[in-house]
Amino acid sequence: MLKNFDLTEVRADMIKFTVIGKVRSKFKKPVGPEEMKNNESIIKIEAQYKDGLYKIEDYEYLEIVYYLHQTEGYDLISEWRVGPKRGVFSSRSPRRPNPIGVTTVKLLKKEDNKLFVYGLDAIDGTPVLDIKVHSELMDETSSLEFDI
Repeated sequence: MLKNFDLTEVRADMIKFTVIGKVRSKFKKPVGPEEMKNNESIIKIEAQYKDGLYKIEDYEYLEIVYYLHQTEGYDLISEWRVGPKRGVFSSRSPRRPNPIGVTTVKLLKKEDNKLFVYGLDAIDGTPVLDIKVHSELMDETSSLEFDI
């Protein structure tokens, strides 16, 4: 029988993720994000997660969460592509303490366990960790108001 325990007591230095699929792209090495985002890619979902794609074609946009598997090391402060130095958390740099990428893509079509998408800035073979539908309710920022 599972005992109750206080989750605040749970500590973890490492977190384990399950790869749910892989990116298929013409890009074998990283190039500028502008070039990568103007191309189509395929996300091939592992067979055991295929049922999780049910009704995904009802959505035009998806949020893809992926592991930046070729990134080595990170810099907390570095030169930005344009402009002054920035901290890693105020940039879209792939060189991060946790090399995780998130991109909004347009879903072009779904065929079996394959998603054909436009706008993914990930290279061929990139492990996909999660997919979420883009929700105007959850992802729209223009209507956010904060009373501070």
